[in-house]
Amino acid sequence: MHLDNDDEQARILPPVTGTVQPSGNIGGRSRATDSERRGRHGRGGRGLKVRVLAGGVVAAAALASVGTLALANPSGGEKPSVTAAAAKTPPKRPALSKSAQFEKKLLVLVNAERAKAGCGPLRLDRRVQTAARAHARDMAARNYYEHVSPEGEHADDRMRKAGYPTGAWAENIHKGPKGPKTAMRDWMRSPGHRANILNCAYKDFGAGVSLKANGPWWVQNFGTKS
Repeated sequence: MHLDNDDEQARILPPVTGTVQPSGNIGGRSRATDSERRGRHGRGGRGLKVRVLAGGVVAAAALASVGTLALANPSGGEKPSVTAAAAKTPPKRPALSKSAQFEKKLLVLVNAERAKAGCGPLRLDRRVQTAARAHARDMAARNYYEHVSPEGEHADDRMRKAGYPTGAWAENIHKGPKGPKTAMRDWMRSPGHRANILNCAYKDFGAGVSLKANGPWWVQNFGTKS
């Protein structure tokens, strides 16, 4: 596993102190101001190429059956047919895809680590999640591994584009892990990524996971509204 120490990105708020041993195949970056955003992103970070296919289960809605029963009467005729409607079962929601399950699990794992450090839990923000998903899918589709897109967009640009009024923000990326526990283990072993996760000033969270064969690709976005 190769660690690029410039693979976490953030407009830093005061982090929680702590030291960890760096390891992992991870991407992230830190920065103090927008004027420093250029030239500090991780370049050339090679991730372990693990082939994992996306999976999902869609539950079919139960069909209600209707039967008709004819009853004879003493006069020799027939009573009007009685319709016996089967109890209707409400349709089940489609099951979450594997990538969506992993994204959900990341928030649980992040909040567990924050609780140990005395930080409040992060809230899932759909706009922050939209930005994280977009970056994970874009990296997978165009096979690059950086915080900055080929067009020069950073995480805060992506979050604002998704409608989130970005104040302080941070992003962790990773390539290769098969599951969220492994991704979190690697991030927590890297001081920069750990600092993003344990920064008590962040309030909102969104994760993006792409399980393309040239990844998987993992993104964590943290934010505080302006």
